[in-house]
Amino acid sequence: MAFTSNNGFPEHPIFDVHTIREMQEIVPGLYLSGAQAAGALDYLKAFEITHVLQVTDIKMPPFPGEFVYKIIPVPDMDETNLIKHFPDTNKFIQEALDKGGRVLVHCQAGASRSVTIMCAYLMKTKGMTSSEALLFVQAKRPIAGPNDGFMDQLQLYGDIEFDVSTQRTEYRRFLIASMAAQREMFGYIDEMTLAADPTVIQGSGSASSSSSIPSPAATTGRPLPPLKCKKCRRALVSRESVVSHMPGEGQNAFQYRKRDGTLHISQAIQSDANAASSGNIVNTHSNNACQSYFVEPVEWIQGLHALEGKVSCPKCDSKLGTFNWSGEQCSCGTWVTPAFMLHKGKVDG
Repeated sequence: MAFTSNNGFPEHPIFDVHTIREMQEIVPGLYLSGAQAAGALDYLKAFEITHVLQVTDIKMPPFPGEFVYKIIPVPDMDETNLIKHFPDTNKFIQEALDKGGRVLVHCQAGASRSVTIMCAYLMKTKGMTSSEALLFVQAKRPIAGPNDGFMDQLQLYGDIEFDVSTQRTEYRRFLIASMAAQREMFGYIDEMTLAADPTVIQGSGSASSSSSIPSPAATTGRPLPPLKCKKCRRALVSRESVVSHMPGEGQNAFQYRKRDGTLHISQAIQSDANAASSGNIVNTHSNNACQSYFVEPVEWIQGLHALEGKVSCPKCDSKLGTFNWSGEQCSCGTWVTPAFMLHKGKVDG
């Protein structure tokens, strides 16, 4: 069943007009389209669609009551965190298919957001890489082309073996990079994800209303001595939240893998504990060029909604270092963005 065009298309379009305006079946029972196909009730019923996964800026479904909707209201921007929705979107699709339903995944153009969701599903269920999944979709819908940020997130999704969890160092660093980007673009951070206070891990209760990242030590039972305040011996941050970096190369230590290869993920995601086991410690006392530890933002640090500020011990109030969402330069010459520094003269490792 095809749409008829009134006007507005070039005489010789790059892609076939019908391919763009219609939906395509990517795998049996799973379809992909833009908003135009998703807004045509008779068209949807002709394909016996039962479930619609809508990934647009619009929060309301066009046909409530006609179909089972799941709405992900996000903009098509590189900085949008779409990976956090992959577990839910995969579940929605799979449960619908298992019940014999037919699912349409759509965004505005059917090119970026919805394609990213489709690729994530194919990666998880078909064992494809991000590149293989995109090529598979493009064979059915040539206009498919997620933005660079979404492609990076698909790559990350494969790297973390589809485990979208803050227990994954790569994913934690992605969240921190996303917070820094939001701070730079909008001047605020809507939702902070912070490393857990090691004293809370050892005891009970919570020290922050923000979303906090539990230390891997809390779940694995491995002894991981935290950094401590030199003056009062208060535990400050677990070793898994210490960020290692290569000296003097201007690397953004919190970044995740970029497709242009300018940043090595083994350097970007390496924690101090992992670096110790591999012999690649940069951010420790064995390297005298680095006078500070760079760490993930911890929930006890005050004033994190500001662009920059000081980091003081939550127990004795001794100044331990500084933070800056726009980055700071280590004494070794490396620029780390964002930067949460603890001076080595103020803490014991």
